Amino acid sequence: MNSENLKKKKEELVQQHNTLKDKIDEAKTAIANMQAQLNGLVGAVQLCDQLINDSEKQNSKKDK
Repeated sequence: MNSENLKKKKEELVQQHNTLKDKIDEAKTAIANMQAQLNGLVGAVQLCDQLINDSEKQNSKKDK
């Protein structure tokens, strides 16, 4: 192997490294976005539960 071949190989490796690092960063961002959406859905489910409970309490008071 000569110096020129090693330099080309190094460039290829650096490019592969950078590409993989970018993909990892994109995945981390995607996971953070999904976590935020999940938290929002949990809050929406909790709100639904609260509204259902409130509605059922009002209906039981009307029945008495």
